[in-house]
Amino acid sequence: MFTICNEYISLTLDAQARVTAFENLKTGKGNIIARPAPIFRAVLKNGENWEDVVFAPKADLEIIAEKGLLTVKVNKVNTCMGSQDVLMTLTIALDGEKVRFGAQIDNRSQTMLTDLFYPCIGAIKTLGVGKPGLLYPDLYGEYHTDIIDELANMQTWDGQCELTRPYPYTLSMQWMTLIDGDQCLYMTGHDSLFHASSLRAIGGEEEDVTLEMGKLAFVKPGEVWECPEYVAWLYEGPWQKGADEYRTWAKTWRKPVEPKQWMKDMNGYFLVINRQQFGDIMWPYETIPELYERAKEHGCDTVGLFGWFESGHDNKYPDLEVSESMGGAQLLKDGIKAVQDKGGHVTLYYQGHLIDVGTDFYKNGGSAMEGKSHWGTPYYEEYSKYSESDFLRRYTRKMFVTVCPWCEDWHKLMAERADWVRSFGADGILYDQIGGINPTPCFDESHGHSKPSLSYTQGRLKLLPAIRSSVDKYDGYSFMTETITDVYSQFIDCIHGIGSKTGAKAERGSCCKHPHTTVFNFPEMFRHCFPDNISTLRNSRPYLHPRMANYALAYGFRFEVELRYLKDKQFVEDNCHADWKEYAQAVCALRRKHAHLLLHGDYSCDPALTRANPALVHGVFTNGDEQCVVLWNDTDDELPIDLAGRKVSRWESPVAEGEGVPASIPANSAIVLF
Repeated sequence: MFTICNEYISLTLDAQARVTAFENLKTGKGNIIARPAPIFRAVLKNGENWEDVVFAPKADLEIIAEKGLLTVKVNKVNTCMGSQDVLMTLTIALDGEKVRFGAQIDNRSQTMLTDLFYPCIGAIKTLGVGKPGLLYPDLYGEYHTDIIDELANMQTWDGQCELTRPYPYTLSMQWMTLIDGDQCLYMTGHDSLFHASSLRAIGGEEEDVTLEMGKLAFVKPGEVWECPEYVAWLYEGPWQKGADEYRTWAKTWRKPVEPKQWMKDMNGYFLVINRQQFGDIMWPYETIPELYERAKEHGCDTVGLFGWFESGHDNKYPDLEVSESMGGAQLLKDGIKAVQDKGGHVTLYYQGHLIDVGTDFYKNGGSAMEGKSHWGTPYYEEYSKYSESDFLRRYTRKMFVTVCPWCEDWHKLMAERADWVRSFGADGILYDQIGGINPTPCFDESHGHSKPSLSYTQGRLKLLPAIRSSVDKYDGYSFMTETITDVYSQFIDCIHGIGSKTGAKAERGSCCKHPHTTVFNFPEMFRHCFPDNISTLRNSRPYLHPRMANYALAYGFRFEVELRYLKDKQFVEDNCHADWKEYAQAVCALRRKHAHLLLHGDYSCDPALTRANPALVHGVFTNGDEQCVVLWNDTDDELPIDLAGRKVSRWESPVAEGEGVPASIPANSAIVLF
């Protein structure tokens, strides 16, 4: 056995590089490792075999334990195809309560190392209190209340009981945390190059969990590659301690733009598809002023036009033209100006990720920019729009290729399109998908990227500033996109927030009543780390339910309402749910009254308030020396309020106000305490 320890932490490996003990010496909770798990494994491309797996126990290992440092030297790897001269030096260093993991790979073989899974910490049954849950950064965040049971009951075709998704997208950040009472195991990556990566929770036959970090390394023959650092932190305290560590590290590379003032002031986004993919014209340009009036009825002040071009939504990208059939360029400009004259704003959509394979652009050179798989074929995506027709639903898949964003010609085109959209007087442009989407490895070497696993991530880090520079030539002109990630959101004024959804009613306070609710949305993860981001809540419905209005108030999300199909148009024309619209306007009025906090303030999550009010959702909003607390009761029961020692003098809700602190909060309601 090889052990390192300090006053806080003890960690032990056996001769097969398996973690056999990991303990926080200050808590007295004991060793969290229930069953040894290898600290690493890797995958090689060996000849035609793309999955020649390296398992740590079979490698030629040398382990050295020094004061506070373990070094695992892999002098040769052994696989089912034989031995390979792939040298690995893994370091495990204690730094106070934290453990820092480093790795260097020296590939002296003729194979390519594609995947590295390291560090792998487990297998774990408990952190010393009970069965742990898992905070997982899928989009804005998820909480898996019993990750071990969830994994044990997975029904998968390949027998793998695992939770694993890619970063960046659908994972928005590089950290996750096991939570067991007040005990936390926080694991994070510090990869400021943003290789295509994964965060993994692996289930075992003995009902336990192993946390793993995965990275697509693509270490070529003759290459020496340094793996960006990973950190594990086994501590006692709230999950926010780990989140704060991640936020501190992100400040070393993340330089968020200052959003345009009108976007800071925005309360809601009214998304409208003027013309659908299948040709239905629902909202010609002459209806743009009407759309703004309907937006205000729902508490929204910005109209986002999708499918405003002649070909309709999700069709003929990037060969888009102003629609003559919907009224022509002048009527489009007039409609936008009419909204602005009434105090509103209009954004226009553009696709930033896809090329329609049927376009002249694709046929006349655009295909050179498509991302290529290791098979040499493009990465395809299909989007079929339909509402009632089975023919459209099943037999009309519209084919697109994804662009490798490394390509400079694409950067130039997207920047020019920002100028084009501005020429109609729009207040902003929304580029679909480029705020996230898979970090797809591109194997087209003519593009010039250094590694397949950096092609889409580093490519977007070239694309987004190019668009930003074009947008910032104009006063007040704003840049929106879809999907939240820490790395791409730093360039954006406002995120069209896919994944920012309310989840099941009363899911937090009533898990015992709803045993199926084992996973629920946890936007606290992203919002606590990056309170500067402005984001809509994604709502594909033509109405705003009061739950969604309260949810937006509690987390600082901007409203969103979407009109996509003919039935949505009919819904708003029939004035359905007039009472819901009235409530949305009341929430809007409350936010406007206290905009310096509820729209402009920074969000945070207070662990003391969470402990005091487990069934209530809360948000703390701070601007300078001022602060307020939003409480949302998403249950059908009146609940008591415990402010955990906070001092407040008054409260307001969308429908009432009063002095002091109310003893309770009514069912299905939200209040703001000042």
